[in-house]
Amino acid sequence: MFTNIRRRLVILNTVVFLLVFSILGTWLYIHMQYQLYHDTDEVMVQAQKRFQFSRNPAELLQSNDLDPEHDEKIIYLFWSAQNVFLGQMPRQSFPLEVASLLKEQSSAQTIQTVSIGDRSYRALQFMYTPKHSNTPIIVCLIKSLQDVQRTLHSLMWDITAGIVIGGIIFVFAGIFLAGRALVPIRNSWEKQQRFVADASHEMRTPTAIIHAQTEMLLRHPTHSIEEESPHIAVILKESKWMGRLLEDLLTLARSDSNQLQIDPSSIELDSLLRELAEQFRLLADTKGINIQTDLQEPLLLWGDGGRVRQLLTILLDNALKYTLPNGQIKVAGRYQNHSVYISVSDSGCGIPEAELPHVFDRFYRGDKARSRTEGGAGLGLSIAQWIVEVHGGSIRVHSEINKGTQVELFFPRKKQQAD
Repeated sequence: MFTNIRRRLVILNTVVFLLVFSILGTWLYIHMQYQLYHDTDEVMVQAQKRFQFSRNPAELLQSNDLDPEHDEKIIYLFWSAQNVFLGQMPRQSFPLEVASLLKEQSSAQTIQTVSIGDRSYRALQFMYTPKHSNTPIIVCLIKSLQDVQRTLHSLMWDITAGIVIGGIIFVFAGIFLAGRALVPIRNSWEKQQRFVADASHEMRTPTAIIHAQTEMLLRHPTHSIEEESPHIAVILKESKWMGRLLEDLLTLARSDSNQLQIDPSSIELDSLLRELAEQFRLLADTKGINIQTDLQEPLLLWGDGGRVRQLLTILLDNALKYTLPNGQIKVAGRYQNHSVYISVSDSGCGIPEAELPHVFDRFYRGDKARSRTEGGAGLGLSIAQWIVEVHGGSIRVHSEINKGTQVELFFPRKKQQAD
């Protein structure tokens, strides 16, 4: 699959690069052509102006150049008003037949390109009345385009060679860019495959248990509900487990597709933390775990109350789950600079340093031997991270083996909170 995608990306990148390069080359050629023709026309216009202030054409015809200081390789053809050829300057520039064709193809007062055989010229024709004479003559200015065409031809070959060489370079560049572009795609695909595999693995166990317990019920159809209550209890327990797992999976799937929206409002965070601490204190007492709170009052947070409650429940549940009997859990909340700071720390078994970068990975459980009842499905911290990030905050985990774990939350302190 990735081979085909990479091949298509290489082709696409190469085509795009070649297209852009070809457009730039075409623009350069057209611009250079316009500039060269424009410069040629400017030379001819200046030559026309100089001619109009020159000496008598009869004297000019006896010389071999109009103005040595302004020699622009322009040829001057002179005709009488009766279309009688008077001469040219420099002399013997064109045969009479060619000079006649140049005059016939050029138009008055407009510079245009005329072609004679395989040669092209820019021509400008105008009427001129010499001083001390009432007889007008026709002057035709001719400038060869041989140098211009040679320059354009050389430029065309340079652009073509550049496109060919660039095409080869673009292929290798396309291969490199396609490889780089596929890195996040491949990582996302592998992550999705692992996610599906892990979800299937987590679902397989409760499904197998429910299937087995249901078969046990069918083997004794005459038994009462009381007699089969242990099997029914197992089915109910596994069904609840699957329900929680499916709900977590749905939450993560919707968060990935940006379908989950938050409903922000002002939250009395100190009251919420105190309420949750009291709820978990009832469970903590059965294990001899002490829960302490250190809360600033009032402590306000702008966010989705339901999602923030879910976040704090996940953190407290993890702390209670991994704290040994007679341990301690501490919940702190206060304003810190421009943030709302929350900390949930415990004196539990801790997390190895090598596993800390993976604690937010989905379905990740550090202790593989821990049961599902104790360790959960490994989705809690992934959901917690999403809730924190969707509120514009950050989450950090600090832990040491046999010393405990601390989870720190930083939420932006909005204007509503400061008021």
